Amino acid sequence: MRTDIFEKAILKYLRASNSTNRVTDEAYKFEFANYLQNNVDFQTQTDEEILQILTHSQTINYDGSRGIQFIQKSGKKTLSTFIELKDIGLFREFTSSDFDAINWRDASMSYTGLSAWLSSLFPEKIYPVPAKGFSETINYLFQTDYSKFPKIGQKYIIECQKYLAETENELRKYPIEEINLNVWNKFFKTNPNLGIEQKNSFDQVDWNWITQDFHLFIHRDILKLYKPKSNSRNANIVEENEPVAIEGQSKLATHMRYERNSGLIKKIKQNALKSNPMLNCEVCDFSFYEKYGELGKGFIEAHHLSPLNKTRERKTTAKDIALLCSNCHKMIHRGISVIAENELMTITELKKLLTK
Repeated sequence: MRTDIFEKAILKYLRASNSTNRVTDEAYKFEFANYLQNNVDFQTQTDEEILQILTHSQTINYDGSRGIQFIQKSGKKTLSTFIELKDIGLFREFTSSDFDAINWRDASMSYTGLSAWLSSLFPEKIYPVPAKGFSETINYLFQTDYSKFPKIGQKYIIECQKYLAETENELRKYPIEEINLNVWNKFFKTNPNLGIEQKNSFDQVDWNWITQDFHLFIHRDILKLYKPKSNSRNANIVEENEPVAIEGQSKLATHMRYERNSGLIKKIKQNALKSNPMLNCEVCDFSFYEKYGELGKGFIEAHHLSPLNKTRERKTTAKDIALLCSNCHKMIHRGISVIAENELMTITELKKLLTK
């Protein structure tokens, strides 16, 4: 560890905390963590009761303006499944086990989201690593071998822990508590439903989140590695370079050409990507991103629920479009509805076919 680099980074962090809105802007994370600390008890509450509290924690506007978006976006499948009852069972197992001794593969959230929950519920056992990129900040402070440092997954969370513990030890040497508590206590007081008492000093859960906040500051403000998402309407959407021939005048060929060239389709896909980064197929739940990683990120095909000739007679809206994987898309065009003769198979019919 380079103590001179560490000292300069902490001093920059303190200046930003004193002279900008940083403490106010980041207060919501500390409110969230303290809310869980004050309301969850694994010894007296059932899994169902704890799930209800944790789910409710994502509906609260902690600083009066927002919830915890990075947790709500951590769902492996969709945003609506960022935590489930099975996760509480895994959390309960963590009360008496080490992080690397538990099989977290069935958890509903990513490992970064998982660390955010666990560090708020069990602050003595684990630090939060709620984002990628701490490998860079740790390398900056500790001169690690960056090429060998895990970048994602369970190994990434585990490898970060010892460096975050050393970071906390250094941060404790500076007057960070008084700067932050002046702001946090105001939020605690104005939002009594959180059940958080006024504080005179940090609890361990506060030190946990200050430690991650410091690394986040280095990532964004010192190393300038934070890249905000593009505001472009078509950002992150992969064009459909259809691997099969679509020449000719068949209904499918016309359909595929229209979907490829339609600005509306691109807008619909972009909106879907914002709410569900996995872009799951609406029939079989397949995700190109989950299966192929970065190669499949942002890829999905669009299907008109009404025949294209009928759609052109009126304005197409998002309600007229379903997002499907390539297999389900082809099968829908191949199938015939049992409801109406000469009509395409419906989404519901294809789903029923799969369940059989």
